[in-house]
Amino acid sequence: MLWEAAVVDARDSGIASDQRHNEFIAMLGHELRNPMAPIDSAIGAAVRLCADNAKAVEVLTVAQRQVRHLRTLVDDLLDAARLKHGKLAIRHSDTSLNEIAFDAITTVKHHFESRRHTLKINGLDAPVPVRADHIRLSQVLGNILSNAAKYTPVGGVIEMTVDLDANAGPALDGAVIITVKDNGIGIDKGVQPHVFELFAQSARGHARAEGGLGIGLAVAKRMVELHEGTIALQSEGAGTGTLVTLWLPILRRPSAQVRHEQSAESSVCGSVRLLLVDDNPDALMALGMLLELEGHDVTTASNGGDAIRLVAEARPEVAIIDVGMPDVDGFDVARAVRSDHSLNGIMLVALTGYAAESDKSRALAAGFDYHLTKPLSLEKLQYLLANRRGGQLGGLV
Repeated sequence: MLWEAAVVDARDSGIASDQRHNEFIAMLGHELRNPMAPIDSAIGAAVRLCADNAKAVEVLTVAQRQVRHLRTLVDDLLDAARLKHGKLAIRHSDTSLNEIAFDAITTVKHHFESRRHTLKINGLDAPVPVRADHIRLSQVLGNILSNAAKYTPVGGVIEMTVDLDANAGPALDGAVIITVKDNGIGIDKGVQPHVFELFAQSARGHARAEGGLGIGLAVAKRMVELHEGTIALQSEGAGTGTLVTLWLPILRRPSAQVRHEQSAESSVCGSVRLLLVDDNPDALMALGMLLELEGHDVTTASNGGDAIRLVAEARPEVAIIDVGMPDVDGFDVARAVRSDHSLNGIMLVALTGYAAESDKSRALAAGFDYHLTKPLSLEKLQYLLANRRGGQLGGLV
């Protein structure tokens, strides 16, 4: 039965190839994100240290914006590889569309500020509880908003509206309809059928100079489909703006446990006692200085053993821990903290260059409350710190 042996060998070879591909993608993301983290933190600290020097702030802001753009490109490349190999996946949890939208807006905030756009949000005044993949749906909205900002002339208006269809979505309690409308350059009708294809860069014609790899909308379409929803794009042609519509059967009935709704304006936190743990001295110094400039009381540790000791001694309110350390890694630190009931109440945040679903699940299993990827989003961290009390946040970020 030589043919049977050949089939088995081919199958095993394919499995091994897929495993090597997955490992390569994970390592590539880690190696690309790690150097970006101290650069981003150092620039953020420099902006605050040079606050009285307008020209210095201006050039540093350019550098900060480009680092964030680089992070987006890295994420897009990794997602393109996963999409091509059928490895994109989602993980549902009970969450809030308000918080998903907040995360998305935070991610693209610099695009709107740099181009002096006005962003209008409708339909999120009240809590909108949903069952969805918080991270991936935030990525979808962030991508759509980023495109709207990128392809709308300076001083434009982008409007995001949320409507509820309580009669749709048999698996839950209804559907959420999200529209994002801009008054930008629009899309030629002949190109519109292809905008959700991978590497469909021609979609915006002469606006190619705005950058991007033609990946985001293809990934967004797949993420929406995994939520059993639909995504559609409509434009009357060049110069007429664009309307993107999402239909997602993810609405769930509000409960007493839903106490999420904190807007960006209300997410203000005072000084917090933080423990920052990272074996990369540049990352530790830069992020530590940035957090101190934000007004927090920061203690640092460069290895897991010191981190365990300092958690017991300094009793921080929040510990931000790099998971990829030698000897005693971040997972060991989290397990040690959670095994000591006298340390209950400390919020543990995993900070890492690894962003696969398995990495997030492993962080949760080890005892972390949240999983953040490098470079750290200061806005997202501030939101977590502001809302850590009272159980307002749930799941991994």
